[in-house]
Amino acid sequence: MPVVFVDPAHTLQQCFECGHIDRRNRARRALFVCRNCGVVAHADRNASRNIARRGEAVWTAGRG
Repeated sequence: MPVVFVDPAHTLQQCFECGHIDRRNRARRALFVCRNCGVVAHADRNASRNIARRGEAVWTAGRG
């Protein structure tokens, strides 16, 4: 399985749906609530989706 390294900065504060970054998006330790679009999700799930998206972008860029 290939491994792709991505910058994890702000993945806990960035909304997976709209991309808005705000420290206040982490309402509680396990709760993510976007101040821009209102999406509500588990904080770790939101962060993992951001990391996956970044990994996909790095993988795609390296293939070109």
